[in-house]
Amino acid sequence: MNDSPSPVAFALQIQVAEDWDDVPSSRELRDVFEACLTALARALPANLEAALAKEIGVRLCDESESRRLNDHFRGRENPTNVLSFGAMGEGELPVIKPTDEMIEELPDLPLGDLAICWPIVGAEARAQDKPVNHHLQHLFIHGVLHLLGFDHEAAEDAEEMEHLECVVLEAMHIPNPYIRDTANA
Repeated sequence: MNDSPSPVAFALQIQVAEDWDDVPSSRELRDVFEACLTALARALPANLEAALAKEIGVRLCDESESRRLNDHFRGRENPTNVLSFGAMGEGELPVIKPTDEMIEELPDLPLGDLAICWPIVGAEARAQDKPVNHHLQHLFIHGVLHLLGFDHEAAEDAEEMEHLECVVLEAMHIPNPYIRDTANA
């Protein structure tokens, strides 16, 4: 864990696919996502923090766009809350470990892109009785962790990823999204 204040300058590109009434302004979205990245930088091992300086594209999309992307890239014919697209897919990773000289000659690639389905974010937040902004922040952090190489396919990996998400959210004073309030159930 990196406890020092983050010296990372974030490069965010934000797009909103539609003119929804309830979407925060571009400035508000940037502030929210930068706060997430700052908290994430403090929670990550130092060797991963620098990756957050790479450009991240975020697109708030509708259900039909999310469905098309999910079908095309994951073979699933339904919309989903967040999709992550790394700048280099697994099949594109270098076969050999690059030397420092090789790295210097490589283009500065972005970290990747996130497609967040705004209508699903709202519906899930209402169903889970939580603020939409908190759910948006959780999904953004979740997506960025995927861009950094984290996944939740195996139980051990899921536990590690969820723990990191919870540490970051707690630092932002957002309740643990994996604990359900069973007192009112």
